[in-house]
Amino acid sequence: MSIDNRLPDRGELNSRYSKLVPIYEKVLIGVAQDLKDALLAAGLNPTIKYRVKSFDSYFNKLIRRMRQNQGSCVPEEITDILGVRIIFPFLEDIETAEKIIRTSFSVTGSEKKGINHSFREFGYEATHLMLRMEPYIPEETGLEVASCCEIQISTILQDAWSEVEHELVYKAEFTPFDLPLKRKLAALNANLTLADIIFQEIRDYHRAMQLELKKRRSLLYERTGIYETIAGPQSSAGTTVDQETVLQQSDSIPEDNIDNILLKAITAHNEGRYPRAISLYSRLLEVENLPSVKSIIHNHRGMAYLAQAKYPEAIDDFSEAINLDTSNFRAYNYRGLCRRMIGDHGTAIDDFNTSITVNPYQSESYYSRALAWYDLGDIARAFEDCNSALNFKPESSSIRSFFDMVRKKMFE
Repeated sequence: MSIDNRLPDRGELNSRYSKLVPIYEKVLIGVAQDLKDALLAAGLNPTIKYRVKSFDSYFNKLIRRMRQNQGSCVPEEITDILGVRIIFPFLEDIETAEKIIRTSFSVTGSEKKGINHSFREFGYEATHLMLRMEPYIPEETGLEVASCCEIQISTILQDAWSEVEHELVYKAEFTPFDLPLKRKLAALNANLTLADIIFQEIRDYHRAMQLELKKRRSLLYERTGIYETIAGPQSSAGTTVDQETVLQQSDSIPEDNIDNILLKAITAHNEGRYPRAISLYSRLLEVENLPSVKSIIHNHRGMAYLAQAKYPEAIDDFSEAINLDTSNFRAYNYRGLCRRMIGDHGTAIDDFNTSITVNPYQSESYYSRALAWYDLGDIARAFEDCNSALNFKPESSSIRSFFDMVRKKMFE
């Protein structure tokens, strides 16, 4: 499709372009699948869309380029005939995907759309990569095909904006009378940009919270299980880790909202600074009014008391958590753990039974009840409950170790 300074013949160009479209579509299927496979292998699961530029869009862009360049335009200047959009929910996935694509594919160029916007400006933002097409071009076609494919990597909201902008701005000829509409579009884009940032912040918070909760539950079961030591900064003998390191980790979290205070409390909890954690949990209970949320906070504070072997205080907190929310199956389980630790195995097993009744699809209470049966010398029931716990959480090394020990004891 050689183009010179003369006005191109639309009919002839359309005929030649139409012959190439089936080849373009076949090529794009291969490109999209390879991109999908590479990203899935890295643990990413994007939405991928692809398209061959319509002839009308191609021709109009060609004419615009000729007008801008005073009549000259070559096919290589139209680099988005083949387009693939890779769409993620969160901002952080964009950078990860770009690194994967640069490593796995032949990238000839890139552009960060919107990177030069000032703090007063909002508009289309995305990462564009140019992918070489030689590996995908069928040699036997004998037809000229696009030399590159434009890869656009964006969030869901950035993609939504690009669709709207393309229809309302890119395809339209805005006039000075449309300035109020432009302002509305700019305000809308600003809101979408802010929403992307907030979504990422929520994801970061959720990830950090889940990590801390996982650490804390692991410490709890090592404290109340068959084994006598506590993993982490404080052992059952009371040995602590370097407090300067601890303070640097947890005190960097600001206390500017309830979520951060909770995260800071759980982090201090995991670091073995139980009085500090209890103080923060108590502070949250003073300002929080929603019963279901207060129930969870009582769970947290009760676990901090439990870690210090302050069983009466812990039982009071777990009982209050149950009063506030009878569906809080973890509170029944944790109260049962406390009662087991003070030798009250009968009421402990009652709590584990109730926890399993409220939520039969969990490993924790089956494991806790297995520990109680083991204490009582009922190896068969301990084995049965431990097997049920493994059914829900086969990757748990602590449950697996206990299961192996119980099984060995059964056949002694």
